[in-house]
Amino acid sequence: MFQGMITEKETLLQQYLELTAKMLEAMVRGQEDDLLPLLEQRQQSISTIDKLDIEAGKILTNQRIQGLLSEVMSIEKIIGPKLQQSLKKLSNQVRFAKNEQYLTKQYEDLIPVSKGVFYDQKK
Repeated sequence: MFQGMITEKETLLQQYLELTAKMLEAMVRGQEDDLLPLLEQRQQSISTIDKLDIEAGKILTNQRIQGLLSEVMSIEKIIGPKLQQSLKKLSNQVRFAKNEQYLTKQYEDLIPVSKGVFYDQKK
């Protein structure tokens, strides 16, 4: 019974490892837009692995699973700082856009613009 679950967990962890490696590749190439779908797929893998462990009533493990986990951890040590850097960059872009929008709105209403025509009348 547990052997089938262990095999399934190994397969899921292998997929998780591949997704993690794809994330690293995307970050190295500077394609941060590809990260969100990969993160969502990784989260699905994690949820399925958690369900397997809950179903078994214990954490399923063996040598291969431990090896896969150590590979994942080594890649995630590289990805972690890169994700933090990307998050900081995006945060700065959002802050800049909000500041620009705020400044535009502040000075937009101060300058009245006439919509009519005025004639100069001399007396």
